[in-house]
Formats: sequence, C-alpha cells, structure tokens
Amino acid sequence: MQPAPQFLEAVAIAGVACRIECPDAAFASLLAERFAGFHATGAPELLLRVELRAPDGPGLRRPGPFARLGGADGVLTIEGAGFHGSFDERRGEGVIVQPPDPSPLETFLTAIYAGRLLRAGGFFLHAAALVGEDGARVFFGPSGSGKTTVAELVGEGVISDETVALRPDGDGWRASAVPWRGTPLEAPVAGLFRLEKARATAFRRLAPVEALRQLLPSVLFSRADAGELDRFLDIAGSLARGVPCWAMRFAPDRGFWDALDARARRSGP
Repeated sequence: MQPAPQFLEAVAIAGVACRIECPDAAFASLLAERFAGFHATGAPELLLRVELRAPDGPGLRRPGPFARLGGADGVLTIEGAGFHGSFDERRGEGVIVQPPDPSPLETFLTAIYAGRLLRAGGFFLHAAALVGEDGARVFFGPSGSGKTTVAELVGEGVISDETVALRPDGDGWRASAVPWRGTPLEAPVAGLFRLEKARATAFRRLAPVEALRQLLPSVLFSRADAGELDRFLDIAGSLARGVPCWAMRFAPDRGFWDALDARARRSGP
C-alpha cells in the first residue's frame, strides 16, 4: 500500500495558493521551514507533487545550478542534472522528480508562477523591493547595479532583494516575494527605480516607453516565447503609465532613501 502523502499547508505566492505533496516527512518539514510565513488560508488553486529519488552517484549529491524549461500546449517542463518535472497549466497540477534538495522545486515553482502571473496580468521582476512611507519602492537593473546594496543600506522593510512579484491590485499594483528569496511583507507599489551606481544620488523620470525598455531585461519568464513577450508588453504598458518610473543614480549610502522619504512627505497621503 502506498503511504499517504505528507504535504505542506498551502503556500501562497503572489496571491495564489499551491499545495505541495511529498511522501517524505523530513523533506516536507524542510520545505515548511523554508516557506514559513507564506501560509495560505484559501483553497489551493495549484498542486505540485514531489517525488524524491536518491542521487545516481557521488557526483549528483546536489542538483546542478542550471535547469532547462520548455514544453508546449499548456504543459511546462523542467529538466536538469538529477531532476525533471512537468506541470499542466490548464489543470493546475504537476509533478517533479528530484533529489532531496529544495533548489529544483523552487526553480520550478518560480517558472510555474511566472507563467501564471503573466496570464493574470502581472509578472516577476529581477529586483529588490522595500516598504517606505508611500508604499513599496521597487529597484531593478542588471546584476551588479545595486539591488542587494540598496536592501542592505536600508536594512528594514525588505520584501525581497532578488525576485519581486508585481500584480494588479485595484487601481494600482502590489509587490510581494517568493518564500525562498524574500519575506511575507507586501505593499502597494509606489514607484519603480532603474538603478545605476554613481558618486551622488539623482533621479530622472522615465517616459512610459523608456520605462518599458528598461524593465524588459529584468523580467523573469517561464518560457520567454513570443506569446509571453506579447503579454508582458501589454501588461507593462499599463504599469508604466500608472506607476512612476525613475532612473536612479545613487551613492553607497542612505541618501537615496532619505530623498524618497522626503518626496513622499511632500506629496502627502
């Protein structure tokens, strides 16, 4: 008789709940600890089963850092060193076969949610997000532009310093994180800031077309095919028109944050 699956209480990411089933109690406990604070109270919309297998040899004690994402006809697939999986996006169900390491599962969940966010009018951004007096301030740019630096300089109210989910929320937008790269904090988006390190802090407002062009390289896609790109362009056009976007040159101190606080106080509630 097959053992009853252990499972996490539903995990909520970007407002969508997913139940993760796993027959291994120790691995399920590890995931529960890593996903703490992201408990979902509503009924799960997604289901992902984790089937554990022992590494094939001493060289596969941990999965490799790279995963190939693909699939067609509404099925998302993942494959890497020592793991593989598939997810039916229409049914909202899937499975991943992997060693007892959380990395493949978290990579697959990121891809699953990236696709779902796009279909629901949102997207994942390679960015840092911090809660200020006026809401979530989202800082993005290529590797080395300063996302981790701004999070460390402020040191509080950090939603994430790596991956931020942006989704429509009433008349505005909302920023939140994934459990493995952030905290349960979330807030309405006050502004987007394209980072550039400099000797002094300065801000330049970006027009919507330029904002979209700056955002695109930092977007996380599940497949990055033409359909996903078209959806993002429609979504980001609305975002760039509704949320102020700035080019931000900043020195390695808290001056940029103090300037944003002062701006928020002048603007009022």
